[in-house]
Amino acid sequence: MEQHPTCAPPPAPVPVAGAVVPVDFKVVKKGPEMAMHDAIGRLAFRAAGRDSWATALHDDAGGVLVTVRSSGQGEWQAFSGNSLEQRHIIFTAKVISASSSRKEVHVFISPRSTVEDSKPSYRLIGSTYRRACTIIKGDSIVAQTNLLYKLKKTIYSRRKFRVTIYPANDNILVMAMIVTFFVKK
Repeated sequence: MEQHPTCAPPPAPVPVAGAVVPVDFKVVKKGPEMAMHDAIGRLAFRAAGRDSWATALHDDAGGVLVTVRSSGQGEWQAFSGNSLEQRHIIFTAKVISASSSRKEVHVFISPRSTVEDSKPSYRLIGSTYRRACTIIKGDSIVAQTNLLYKLKKTIYSRRKFRVTIYPANDNILVMAMIVTFFVKK
């Protein structure tokens, strides 16, 4: 009797860590506050001033995810949750250049890099007036923002803009960097 070779079982599916398609959020900015809605229109994040020198990024239930604090001279620090302790720092951001038409911010993820390092972890380049920002890591675009345009509309609101986060990136980290870029203190 001839024996048939046994077939190996099919490989287990590989889990995907993040979304495999870009994720869009609609942002509505009113003064120093921002509300970020998902594609369905549900509130996903909210950024609100905690006090005169800090802004908190909240989830849809109101829990504080990240606190972004101005440390003066164009520098920002982002902390996990409500904490302002140095051991809970997520990143430090420094404004490299700012004019009416262009702004560049370098972000240094803690503890691997600091502001003294020559190479930032992320670069944010764009225009706050045009609500345009491109977040770059190395040579790759992580996320982009742009104004919401409607066909046949001649006047566009600068209060509403779109954030597109590309696959395999942390939505909370990207939103915290966007808060750093657009909030004026």
